[in-house]
Amino acid sequence: MGSDNRLIIVILGVLVALIAAPLIYWRVRDARRPVLVDVRIVTASDSDPVFRTGPRRSGPDDDIRVAAALELQYPGHRRQWLAPVERLEIDGRVVDHLQSELWPERDRTLRAFWFTVESTNIGGLVTPENAAKRLRYRTFLAPEMGQGLLAASPPEVHHDDGLGPQPDQLWVGIGTLRLYVKVDVLEPERSNVQAVQTMSTRGAGDILDPDFPAIHVAASVPDTLDTAIGELFNLPGWETEPDNPRLRDEIAEIAFGCTFREAVDRRLLTSSRSFAAVAMSGGSIIPDGNLDFLDDVTLSFGDAARRNGPLRWDDDVRAGDCLVDGSHFTVLVADDGNGLLDRADVVAHCWRQPPAALPLGIVYPDEHVRLEHVRHVP
Repeated sequence: MGSDNRLIIVILGVLVALIAAPLIYWRVRDARRPVLVDVRIVTASDSDPVFRTGPRRSGPDDDIRVAAALELQYPGHRRQWLAPVERLEIDGRVVDHLQSELWPERDRTLRAFWFTVESTNIGGLVTPENAAKRLRYRTFLAPEMGQGLLAASPPEVHHDDGLGPQPDQLWVGIGTLRLYVKVDVLEPERSNVQAVQTMSTRGAGDILDPDFPAIHVAASVPDTLDTAIGELFNLPGWETEPDNPRLRDEIAEIAFGCTFREAVDRRLLTSSRSFAAVAMSGGSIIPDGNLDFLDDVTLSFGDAARRNGPLRWDDDVRAGDCLVDGSHFTVLVADDGNGLLDRADVVAHCWRQPPAALPLGIVYPDEHVRLEHVRHVP
């Protein structure tokens, strides 16, 4: 072979090496990168600062924080958790982890999209024919939570955005909300849009799992009411016609594969009757034999009276009593200060939409309404 041919071969070999070297370098480098293999939502609170998986129950004044924990796999099958928290517990086990909100490589970044998982509809009348559609859950983007692994704020309710402002409602920051997050791994130098890795937590199809990430916040209420009433807020309120247990169970079976009582206990939905039951007893059902009829009450533009005059707090009525109109139960909560049951007193109810606490005169603004006054008897 002549010297000229050898020179050409050498030059070609050098060119091939120069072209192949970066490709080989990137392949070797990519093979050594950590891989995202799991994402879990963890929550903590002031009273329980350990970030844990699964549902969390707390009181109304207990600030809740939400974060995403990532499990990474390195070459050699070594795994490591990463989370922007000091203490981390996954599935009941405390785990060592890298405390960070950043991906462990400088040329890659993280982006989180936070969602709530809520009922598609806020409530109304449900039948076996429309149960599957009306009781369906789906994800709602929660921009208030930001795009970091540590959420910027607790989640807000989104399925009722179409209702507009509701200034008469008195209790905020309580209720049940479920969570979902999608995490992207990005290479900003190449593209700040398309993810090189992405992974999500379980979605709306898994809400029946007992360890699905959820926040249940109780209410601060008088001693004669159960604090669990707060956990029913944000849930859709549904009624059936006729109002009977068999029909309610048929509907819950179609939508969730369980009884209506189980659906309430799992904080998936509520009705006016079950809302009142939780308020009065903590349970989702009160047998008729445990409801004591006290008197008929007439409301005129929200002010209450009976045959022999007005009703006085602590003597005639107390927190936890109910005013009943058919299948609509209104729970008495607190006096406005004048000692008489009237339009300004605080009540809580759920009637074909999520539960609300508001003045009695807002619930019954009509000129003349006749109701039954009942009380739970253990």
